[in-house]
Amino acid sequence: METNTIDVRLPDLGEVDEVRIVQWLRDVGLTVGLDEDLVEVETEKTTFVVPAPIGGRLIEIVAAEGATIGRGGLLGRIERLG
Repeated sequence: METNTIDVRLPDLGEVDEVRIVQWLRDVGLTVGLDEDLVEVETEKTTFVVPAPIGGRLIEIVAAEGATIGRGGLLGRIERLG
């Protein structure tokens, strides 16, 4: 059975160049569903939740809570199951 690892990246937020990671809503090792809330991030004006781009298991958190990352930055990785 083959598995794929998918990078979870900060989506394009228009004029926003960087965000701060507020809170991961799932822990490493737990499964997530497609579009399930994964990580909360904060801009200068608001907070929002980045959804999981695929269903699978969260295998790595790259951007820790409190970290600042730029547009397209790597947040974590999900392993596609099945």
